[in-house]
Amino acid sequence: MRLKQGEIVAAELVCAVRGRRSHAAFSKRIGYRSNITRRWAAGECWPTAADFLTACWRVKPSVAGLYESFDRRAPAWLDPSDPFSAASVARFLSEQRGETPIGVIAERTGFNRYSVSRWLKGTAQPRLPELLCLIEATSRRVLDFVACIADPALLPSCQDEWSKLCAARSVAYDSPWSHAVLHALELEGYREVSAARSNGWLARCLGVSVKEVGESLEALQRSGQIRRQRGKWRADRVIAVDTSADVVRSRALKAAWTKVAAERLAAGAPGSFGYSVFAISRPDLQRLRGLQLQYVRAMQSLIADSQRGECVGLYCAQLLDLGAEA
Repeated sequence: MRLKQGEIVAAELVCAVRGRRSHAAFSKRIGYRSNITRRWAAGECWPTAADFLTACWRVKPSVAGLYESFDRRAPAWLDPSDPFSAASVARFLSEQRGETPIGVIAERTGFNRYSVSRWLKGTAQPRLPELLCLIEATSRRVLDFVACIADPALLPSCQDEWSKLCAARSVAYDSPWSHAVLHALELEGYREVSAARSNGWLARCLGVSVKEVGESLEALQRSGQIRRQRGKWRADRVIAVDTSADVVRSRALKAAWTKVAAERLAAGAPGSFGYSVFAISRPDLQRLRGLQLQYVRAMQSLIADSQRGECVGLYCAQLLDLGAEA
């Protein structure tokens, strides 16, 4: 996402939060004497990310849980009395960044490295459009962030992408192998195989049956994620899909992939498999969870920047208190 697109989404988001209130009434409701929100909606000027999120919180108290809703965990650093301070916004962005180099974020957004560095350190405040661009560049999930504030289906610039994301998310829940098949379509080897042998090649590449591949392709086609070109399937665009929104279905999906990993381990398949059982304090267990999250963010950045598609990988991890009840 570049700044121009961020500004379009930002203006629509302002209008969505304003709702049926007049600009004057909305401006007064969030603590301004001037009719400032009319200028925001018109793109004449922009609030800082902290000011806009604080305004949302005043209008819609449930927005206080935005960070937790987005990351599916409560940040240890969050101050409930002031959840959207400039420092909190910087901390949130820094967590989303993980190990992604400043230069990569600058390249993805079109911002200069100096500005990105200052925003992440909290020495300068990003405006609302810049916040949206940074979230997309670091997490690839700006629509999920927007959804924590307003329904993306009601924002003209987001409707189409949100519909595609919801369809992709539904397929991921209902047909777990479809996501692996979708990524296999990106591989160099698939481009070289003939159309007649393509399904068999996909099956061997992933270690599943041709029937499983066929069912996954049908599901991907129904959701509009793939199309036929010269007798072979092509991915229109691989969408970054976060499946944690539906807790029950997400748990089932994680269990399905963990089962795949366990089956490969039992069969002696190559890969990195390991475990460690240990005694530890609960605060330190929480620290381990933070380290695990940092690793995952670094891994996601590496995956996003990988230039060659040669294989489809699977990462599964479990970290839990063995004495904790469900």
